[in-house]
This record gives sequence, C-alpha cells and structure tokens, in this order.
Amino acid sequence: MKIGLYCGFYAGPVHDKNIEYIAVDKGVEFLLQQGIQPLLAIGDMDSLSHEELLTDLDIQRYSSIKDDTDTALALQYVFSKGYDEVDIYGVTQGRMDHFMAVMCLLEQYQDKHIVIYDQWNKIQVLQAGKHIIDKDGYSYFSVFALDESIISLKDCHYPLEHYTLKRTDPLCVSNQMQNDRAIIETTESLFFIQSI
Repeated sequence: MKIGLYCGFYAGPVHDKNIEYIAVDKGVEFLLQQGIQPLLAIGDMDSLSHEELLTDLDIQRYSSIKDDTDTALALQYVFSKGYDEVDIYGVTQGRMDHFMAVMCLLEQYQDKHIVIYDQWNKIQVLQAGKHIIDKDGYSYFSVFALDESIISLKDCHYPLEHYTLKRTDPLCVSNQMQNDRAIIETTESLFFIQSI
C-alpha cells in the first residue's frame, strides 16, 4: 500500500494525486494549497503558521521535546498501518541536520519503498540486485554506496563494470542516461539520486 507524507518545506506539487497524504507539521499548509485534504496531521506543529488549518483534521500532536523527528514519527505511523510505499516531500530544504536524519531513515527502512521528492531531485534506496531505471524527466543520476558494493552501470554516459564502490567514494555522481533508462546492478544497497 502506498501513501504520501508532505513535511515542513515547500517541495513543489505532489507527483501522485491518486494516493492519500499525511501532513507533517507545516505540510498541512502545502497540501491544502494543492487542494489535498490530509488524512491526518502529525507532529509538534511548531512551524505551522495558521493553527486554524487543523480545525477539521485528525491530529497526532507531539511535544516539541521528543526523541524522534516529526518525519520519523510519521514513518513509524504509516508502517504500523501496513503501508510499505511512501512518497515524501518537504524534507530536503532548510536545516541540513534534519536532511541527514531523513537520509538515516532511508537507510533504516531500506526494506520499504521510500521516495523523496523536491522540485529538483528524486531520492531513494536501491537494494541489491538489478534495476532498470526510467529517466522520468530527470537529466542526471548519481549513486552512493551505503556499504561497499560491486556495481555495474549500463546504458549511461559513464558506464562501469564490476566496480567496487565504497561509502566514501564520490565517483558515481552526475551520470546521464543514454536514452530513457539506465541499468544499475549492485551487490549491496545504494542511495540513488535523480536530478533535473
């Protein structure tokens, strides 16, 4: 089952209007601006500009003094409800510490299908195996190892064959697909980023 989370920064319009969305803190404003009624609002609501927007919503409100970020709490909630695919918006701008926390969550929940979107990027984890990735309107793609991995990149400007990619190696940044897709093979999970 698939659901969307819209979090605290504007990240452009949602890509899939056929799914339900949960608003995370200020994400309430961004969903309502797009004519999307959130299924639920989650968070401490400390960045919400207009508290009255919560009037007709189901709310899970948390104290601002807590051990998890609002995004982490929202992911815990959706996974407890049986969702295994999540589109996330509004987590790549602003504070870099919060962005790094989201990248940790991507790694932690790599058994789920989580995709992060903003106006310029699409970020996800590719698990071990062979992946055929569509261009999907993006110009560039990059891969980064979570753990040392043997990778092959095909149908792209900078192909690789059985290359050992280490976590500290930035070699695979800013590649381009030759046509409308690329083939990525990996022995371990990778961060996969597409950019316009």
